Amino acid sequence: MKTTLYQRLTALAALAAVALIAAFTGYGQPVTGKGPDVLIAGWDGNTSCYWLNGTQHDLPVTGEYGFANAIAVSGSNVHIVGYDGDSDEMETPCYWVNGKQQALPVTGKYGGVSAIAVSGFNVYIAGSDGSWSDTRPCYWLNGVQQALPVTGEYGGASAIAVSGSNVYIAGSDEGKPCYWRNGAQTFLDITGTSGQAAAIAVSGSDVHIAGWDGNTSGYWLNGEWQALPVGTSGWAAAIAVSGSDVYIAGGTKDIVDKTGVGTSRFTPCYWLNGVQHDLPATERRGYANAIAVSGSDVYVAGVDGDTPGYWLNGEWHDLPLTGTEGSANAVVLR
Repeated sequence: MKTTLYQRLTALAALAAVALIAAFTGYGQPVTGKGPDVLIAGWDGNTSCYWLNGTQHDLPVTGEYGFANAIAVSGSNVHIVGYDGDSDEMETPCYWVNGKQQALPVTGKYGGVSAIAVSGFNVYIAGSDGSWSDTRPCYWLNGVQQALPVTGEYGGASAIAVSGSNVYIAGSDEGKPCYWRNGAQTFLDITGTSGQAAAIAVSGSDVHIAGWDGNTSGYWLNGEWQALPVGTSGWAAAIAVSGSDVYIAGGTKDIVDKTGVGTSRFTPCYWLNGVQHDLPATERRGYANAIAVSGSDVYVAGVDGDTPGYWLNGEWHDLPLTGTEGSANAVVLR
């Protein structure tokens, strides 16, 4: 089963026993070398996996396929969330701690997980629960599901951030972008009929939420919309804040010909304080799914065509594959 564009973008946590310290050789162990360890979660063919400094670690599933959507590290522990699916279109949200899988409880046939945050001994996972046509936003705190209020018929949670005792979750309510702070919902202003809050970062008292309003990518700073330059259309998939600098990863879509074949080009990019930086891709389908910053170095995880990888300061690095296609969905540095 292949991911949709929405799954790639949003792209996008809980432990039943959070204090579990697992000793799986190779998982989470630092690798000596220049620069930080780079951990990237994604998938290779039908296999969920993550890459540590370019070395692939497959993650076990009980079904026929799996995807890894988000990653966080806490000390030597590597926390990853994703899906475990089968041919009956049952997709079970799950998480892995140091390679050991645990399912997350859902009430419906379909549960989605998009993001993870770890704070102390607490693990937070944002996602949704329900059916394919009727999903409701929720999050799991240490394995226990917490419903999020909505005013519409459906919605989802795309991103999560924890600041002190406050839990911020970004998502949508029947196509309207919003966020929840400690369970209280706030809608975000849009000019079109629909939008999405795809990523969130909290810096001090400032809440940064990246997403899109109709065909325009941008972000909300404390609720005020800031549009980003795009081509025909665009999206913002991930956000990172470093000091006073705001980094947003995403992409733009342009019409490159009108022959009816291959008419669209998807260009991966990131914006630094609103200035667009295109990222090189050999295919017409390039996606920037996640971003992390260390000092002056900018890491962007994504795909070039069907090949997962990452850009370091604009230079592309392939990640190894055993299948014919894959995706790099999330990146964290340690």
